Amino acid sequence: MNEITGASSRQKVLIVESNDSLAAAFQTRLQEAGFDARTTWSGHEALALLRSTEFDVILMDNYLPDLHATDFLTRLNRMPLQPWVVVMKGDAEAAPVRRYRGLGASSIVNKRDTAQVVQAVATCCAKEPLVRMTVH
Repeated sequence: MNEITGASSRQKVLIVESNDSLAAAFQTRLQEAGFDARTTWSGHEALALLRSTEFDVILMDNYLPDLHATDFLTRLNRMPLQPWVVVMKGDAEAAPVRRYRGLGASSIVNKRDTAQVVQAVATCCAKEPLVRMTVH
């Protein structure tokens, strides 16, 4: 267990970020903090991974090349096991924070503040996973 963040090696984070260098930087920082972090650039690939692998937290950019964040969150809400979601935005971006929260995002953070990103992930990992019933 990491004494700073409380993270154990069991806690998995899926990083959904289309910028390869940023994705690698977040992966490195989260691994240094004791998390098992995996990356993908695609919202569609992230949803596919979530069908086969359990993650504790999704760390995602609010702008993905293949799927808007609101569409991603809407699709995620249809899955029975819900990882916590941290949405990252740029400094000057006017992200629809209220809408993201309404769709289940637990945090919206500035992607340029790596310490804030890691802290948001650690805070989520300290919580129990969300479980939602699939509505037919």
